[in-house]
Amino acid sequence: MEADAERFGEMAVERVEAEIPEADLDLFRLSFALSRTATRFVRGVESAVHRPLGLTWAGFRVLFTIWVCGSMESHRIARLSGLSRASVSSAVNTLERDGMVERSRESIDRRLVTVSLTDGGRHVVRTAYADQHGQEALLYAEFDADEVRVLTGMLERVLATPWGAVKGDSPVRP
Repeated sequence: MEADAERFGEMAVERVEAEIPEADLDLFRLSFALSRTATRFVRGVESAVHRPLGLTWAGFRVLFTIWVCGSMESHRIARLSGLSRASVSSAVNTLERDGMVERSRESIDRRLVTVSLTDGGRHVVRTAYADQHGQEALLYAEFDADEVRVLTGMLERVLATPWGAVKGDSPVRP
């Protein structure tokens, strides 16, 4: 299976090179590898860690966001977790059904609903992250501490680039 994935990557580079000769293949490889790495990580931890605890990736992200930041409205959870409002709503419904979060209305503005962790939700998110961290340690075992810091710094620089700054006209047009 890894050979198929490796071959797919080579085929993707060949296709881009053939169809868009002015494309920077190093940038393509970087974006392609980053995308595939993120997808592989999410699928791996969701399968090995989150699903056995009764969570989806979205459910874990909602719990983790509330765990880190405290109780908050769904729209803030969406913004901080990177999930859509619809995904947050669906995940919160499931998490509430399973007793991991609870909703409450603020007394000042009854339209606002605050989502909070229950004791059970706090326990599950701590367990889920501890187990996920074990997977992270295995995944990055080949990197030394300096490599981890350098890669993290580089990715954080990419994340710090406002998306609006990269949505303009592409310098590469067929």
